[in-house]
Amino acid sequence: AQEDKGSLIASGAYRSPPMGGVHKGAAAGLAPAYSFSAYVAEVDVDVETGLIKCTNVWAAHDCGKALNPLAVEGQIIGSCHMGLGQVLSEQMVYGRTGHLQNPNLLDYKIPSIHEMPHVTPIIIESCDPEGPFGAKEAGEGPLLPILPAVVNAVYDAIGIRINDLPLTPDKVWAAIAKKMKLEGIEDATGLPTPRLDFSALQAKLVTRSEQHELRDNRRQRSEDTDAYVNGVLFGFDPNIPLEDQVDGWKMSTKPTPEQLAELGLAGSIWLKKEQREMEGDN
Repeated sequence: AQEDKGSLIASGAYRSPPMGGVHKGAAAGLAPAYSFSAYVAEVDVDVETGLIKCTNVWAAHDCGKALNPLAVEGQIIGSCHMGLGQVLSEQMVYGRTGHLQNPNLLDYKIPSIHEMPHVTPIIIESCDPEGPFGAKEAGEGPLLPILPAVVNAVYDAIGIRINDLPLTPDKVWAAIAKKMKLEGIEDATGLPTPRLDFSALQAKLVTRSEQHELRDNRRQRSEDTDAYVNGVLFGFDPNIPLEDQVDGWKMSTKPTPEQLAELGLAGSIWLKKEQREMEGDN
């Protein structure tokens, strides 16, 4: 039917709500919605060699509305594979002259199918009011949690916290030997296991997350699409404009003369643009 004209296409535009804050990193990486993940990793640690084997991963990711659930599950599993390489084996080794010592896939240890654990992807759906059809993301978000999940699993297994990645056998074995010497233990299987104690910060974040959830639920049931303060987790009140909470904060939505003159520029089709600045900031 479209032999002469080609396939049917459509174009559209998305305008995010005004955002910002005064927390560290507020000027970069702003997004109208934030995804959340919770991962649990199961590992085997050989205390005689320091070798770590990740056997199971349970990966839950809040991607908003899953427009393609199969693709979301694939993203989660692929992110686990990429993250496992970062946390267990992948590193670029340079010699004293600055030359890369492992420039091939034989020496640069990417996990193979034999090192991959069984991954159980769990899609947590929500309807984000600012995302397309309620969706958020399932790209980089699922990658991040697997690293601390594996490190925490190792800590839970042998009671040793290692912050220098990747957790190669030589690093783990050296940390075990140091811990045994400090504790006066001759058998590595006798290393004490840690206790999990919740801090006051944990309780505060739980309270703020509950407030965040209530606000989003109310917003989903409302037809109001005005801008809101996306900073409940940072201690801001979503019902009060940021300029009333932070001294020196200003927000304007007036179009610039250049935008009015060049309406074809991306982003200027709405005839206005959010501009944020702090007073006294050059």
